[in-house]
Amino acid sequence: MVKITNQKKTNEMAFEPWSVEAVAAITQGKVVHPGATIHGIATDSRQVKPRDLYIPIIGARNDGHDFIDAACANGAAAVLCDSDHLPAWQGKIDAGIVGVADTFEAMRALAAANRARYDIPVVAVTGSAGKTTTKDLIASVLSMGYQTMKTQGNFNNEVGVPLTLFQLTPAHEAAVVEMGMNHSGEIARSIGEVRPHIGVITNIGSAHLENLGSKENTLKAKMEIFGTMGKEDIALINGDDPYLRRIVARDYRVVRVGIREPDVDLKAEAIREDLSGLYFEADGVLFHFKWPGIHNVYNCLIAIWIGRYYHLDDTAIQAGLDAFVPSGNRMQIAEVGGLRFVNDAYNANPESMRAAMDTVCAVAEGRKIAVLGDMFEIGENAEAWHRAVGEYAGTHMDVLIGVGEWAEALCEGARGAAPNHPAVAAATVDAAAQILGEIAQTGDTVLIKASHSLALDRIIDRIKNGDRREKLGEGK
Repeated sequence: MVKITNQKKTNEMAFEPWSVEAVAAITQGKVVHPGATIHGIATDSRQVKPRDLYIPIIGARNDGHDFIDAACANGAAAVLCDSDHLPAWQGKIDAGIVGVADTFEAMRALAAANRARYDIPVVAVTGSAGKTTTKDLIASVLSMGYQTMKTQGNFNNEVGVPLTLFQLTPAHEAAVVEMGMNHSGEIARSIGEVRPHIGVITNIGSAHLENLGSKENTLKAKMEIFGTMGKEDIALINGDDPYLRRIVARDYRVVRVGIREPDVDLKAEAIREDLSGLYFEADGVLFHFKWPGIHNVYNCLIAIWIGRYYHLDDTAIQAGLDAFVPSGNRMQIAEVGGLRFVNDAYNANPESMRAAMDTVCAVAEGRKIAVLGDMFEIGENAEAWHRAVGEYAGTHMDVLIGVGEWAEALCEGARGAAPNHPAVAAATVDAAAQILGEIAQTGDTVLIKASHSLALDRIIDRIKNGDRREKLGEGK
């Protein structure tokens, strides 16, 4: 076990500088033009600060090499440049230039090198659902005793992970890194940069079936997070998940948390849920989490186990649970226009849809309205998945408004489960907002959930800006 110590603790929260020569050595490149010492790294020319290293990434739409001039204008101390683009820039700029074979691979090498500078505990988190909440919870708990770096925003892909690792400084005593994926091999390509001591998998669900084909393949892809771990490292998993239960100790230790299964290492018992959140016991200790939803018990158990593992007492752990604030449009609860909105519009898959509806059922005092939109990347059975989610809404929610391409499938599912269910399909977000304004009553709880690109949360803005009918709240 890597123990957290205060030996490295410092007030210095800045990037530890590199010389241009050091960058060339790490990337197996060549100094083409000397430059000043590097005090930060950026891949977006608009975000370059003075003394940064600019790394031009070649993407599907843009080639970062086209913006080297802009990066230099913003004060870049040096830039990376691949062999194909080097002739265009050599001798044309005053900043340092390091020629490399591939700027993306060079970025990864630099990220791994910055991670290797710091002998601190690193936790990596992945899963089909709940990984961002779990990452934030772990970081919130660890921050009660340690200076903790965590993934910000959606920086959880093959570009985001290196950018996250560049945030590590001498002041940090722990790090929590989120790792997303769409295809097999993505985590495997990044895990060598992260090299976690604890790898967390929250669950195996239906997300990414379009690319992976089956939950078995999803399990294999998620297990890539354990690829660099050794005998002192830990695979920390949801012990109730039927796919994750297949994981057995290999070169690493396996720890399970859960609610149902008897063989988990940390179990939540005496669970209750009300408007003030969740209450449960773990090893006889009562914990409270102010955000409802039984699925959050698993997220809390993971954070509790890690907090204890790194020597935090239960009082500090509870303080970390209390300090947690969800990222983005994740289970944000707000009162708008006489309605209670539960905004969970950041992402969606069948499992998280059902979990969100369960949460609304636990906290709603009036009618329960579900505004549910398209779930993307769930494969060739998308219509069946949407119909199944609609069926769940038909038995759990008082009203369903389906939005998007699969709106009719959602509504057909609801009416199939409950023939008289008031399910209404809307082709667009604006149409859904209009329908909601017409049928909602003061005191209703409204769940907003869909895949992020649908931007379903715009409905809340429409209601806030007065897109409601005068009869709203009159008990029609």
